[in-house]
Parts: sequence; C-alpha cells; structure tokens
Amino acid sequence: MKFLSIAIKDLKELLRDRRGLFFILLFPILFMLVFGFAFGGMGQANTPYNLAIVNYDQGANMPLNNQSTNFGNNLTQILKEAKYQNSDVYLFNVTEISESEADQQLKTRKIDAELIIPENFSQSVVALINSTILSTTNPLSAASSSSNISSTLIIRGDTGFINFGVSQGILVGVLAQYQDDVVIQTQNAVKGTPGAQPVQYLSSKVEPIAGTQNFTTFDFIAPGMIVFAILLLATTVAASLTREVEKGTLARLKLSKMRGFDLLFGGMIPWSLIAAAQVIILFVVAVAIGFHWQGGINSILLAVLVGVIGGIASIALGMIIAAFAQNDRQAANLGTLITVPTAFLIGAFFQLPNVQILGFQFNEFLPWTHTLNALRATLTYGGGWDAISYQVAMNVLLTVILFAIAVFLFTRNRLRAEN
Repeated sequence: MKFLSIAIKDLKELLRDRRGLFFILLFPILFMLVFGFAFGGMGQANTPYNLAIVNYDQGANMPLNNQSTNFGNNLTQILKEAKYQNSDVYLFNVTEISESEADQQLKTRKIDAELIIPENFSQSVVALINSTILSTTNPLSAASSSSNISSTLIIRGDTGFINFGVSQGILVGVLAQYQDDVVIQTQNAVKGTPGAQPVQYLSSKVEPIAGTQNFTTFDFIAPGMIVFAILLLATTVAASLTREVEKGTLARLKLSKMRGFDLLFGGMIPWSLIAAAQVIILFVVAVAIGFHWQGGINSILLAVLVGVIGGIASIALGMIIAAFAQNDRQAANLGTLITVPTAFLIGAFFQLPNVQILGFQFNEFLPWTHTLNALRATLTYGGGWDAISYQVAMNVLLTVILFAIAVFLFTRNRLRAEN
C-alpha cells in the first residue's frame, strides 16, 4: 500500500503550501467572475449557422394538376441552398434528424437552431396557392373562401445562445420570403394581375428549450470555467512532480523499490480532492453571480463525479509534462502552453466549428471535451445520469488511456535505474 503513503505525503505538502493552494483555487474564480460580469457576444459576418430540420410534413396534392408534392422537402432544399447576399457562403449547415436528436444537440450546442415543419405544412401551402389563384381570377370568390388551412413552423433553440438569436432571425426572414415567392409564382402561373394580400397561411414561432427561457451566455460558459480550472491542475501537478526530482525526493523514494504506479496513483488522490473542491467552489461562485442552475442536489453530486474524472485526466497530463520537463519553471511554462489552448479546443469559452476526423469531431478525442459536455448536461440543463452516461463512459476510457501513457512515460524517464 505504498501509494497510500505517497498520497498522505502529497496531501500534507498541499495543505502546508497555502500560497500555492490559494492560487490554485483563486485563479479560476477570478476567471469565473470576469466572464460572468463582462462576457460579451461573439460572432462573425457571413458565417453558416448549424440548423437541424425535423420534417413531419405529409405532403398534399397540387390544385392544378393534382400532383402530390411535399413542400416540407422543398423548404428544406431551399434552406440548404440559401446563401448570403453577394456571397458564396451558405446561410445554414443543414442536417435532417429526429426531434429528440435535435433537442439533444441543441443542449450541447452542436447546432444553433432547430426547425420543426408540421404535418400540414404542404396543405397550408396548397391553401395559399388556391387563395392566390382565386384572388387573381376572382377576388370575390377568394374573399368568401373557407378553405383556410394554416400551419405553424417551430423554431426551437437556446434563447441564451447568441447564435440562436441570429439564426432564428434569419429563419423568420427566409420563411416570410418563402410565402411571398409562392404567391408571386402562382400569380405568374395563372398570368393574372396581383390581387389582395392573401391570408397568413404560413407562420412561425420561436420556442426555447424547456428550462432555458431565462438563460444567458454565461449559463453556457460557467461549466467551461470549471473545466478550465480542472485543466490548470496539469500545470501545478507537472511543477510539483518536477520539484520532487530537483529536491532529490524521487531519488530517495526509488531506493524503497517504489513502482511508478505507486507514486503516480498515490499522488492522484490528493489532487482529485482538489478537483472536487474546485467544482464545488466554482459552482457556488457561479450561482452567486447569476448562473441559472438546473437540477437538484443530484446534479451537484454528478458534477463532482465528472469533475474528479476530468481532474484525473489533468493529473495524467501533468505527469506526462513532468516526464520531460527539466525543472519546475519549465514544467509550469509547458503546462500553461498546453492547457490554455486545450481549453479553447474543447469549447470551454465558445463553440468551435465542427471539424471531423474519421467521423468524429476532433476534440472528442480529448477527455475534457466529455467532462465539459457532461457538466453542461447536468448543471446547465438539469439532466440526470441518463443524460451524461455516454459522456462519462468516454471520459473514463480516455482518462484511463491517458493515465496509462503517463505511468509509462514517467516510469521510463524518471524512475528507471541509473547506469
């Protein structure tokens, strides 16, 4: 049980180094406060927005030739091909998926908005066409027509997400233009003069994800701040282990025939406690400055579990850095050089473009991506174990792989027998 002796030794050293411990816990809190009070929206012009379309349309028969037409498919194709004015950039990256899949992707912000096309969409378009024909050929008949079938398209998303605000505004404009185009094309088809403006057969409404009506951008970023704090553990762990080498502590421990696993697993225990403390402290700070927390005490317990797993991954990364660093200053610099860009890569501060490798988004190979997704699912959206089980499983798998690599490299570079 040599790893327990190592764990107790490291825990005592952590508690004695109050200045270092204070820095570990305070620095992420300052980041949380800065982002909580001063974070502004980010966005770029002419950027395609990720749109999921859920098409329930059943189709309808056209009035002139009785041909079956699905206007839901027609609208989907138009949205796929729509581009910014005077640009080759598309308005949307469109995917067609089920409603449950779209809702889940909204929560992880893999998509910016979800458009739900109702079953009677084609029927309402046909009613619009009939009304336009009548208003063009016989305005009196159009005024007395009772075949007014209307449909409502639902634009669903996270109302606290700036990309949803922009994309839903574009969608509303496209849908209004779609109705106008149907009217104009029908009038041209019957070669008549335009009649009165027809009834509003097509309409849309914005529908937030359940529980997100009052969300702000900070509600999405707060879990990212927690993961950023967990990532910073790698820098401190790397510097601490390298310092053990410099002070000769490691050389004395090698005389006891201590294995690399004992040293690293024992050191992992106190640092895991620090990770758990960071989750709790930063959660309390986030709630105090306006984080709209979803869920009960169960979500906090799940968040602590997820944070500990992410912390172990950071500890393993610190061990890998310590295996190559020459001194504690170099270890700290390397740690910062690696952890800060990693925080951006996993989307801790803002969503990155969907770049895929072998069918996976490239950052899904990093355990902290799954830590972040799980924290958002349970703290921001109030999900339970079912909502995070996949993310936790992937997090554990990638962390085990990273820890095994850390043990191998540190043992080979720091604990092998000297000639």
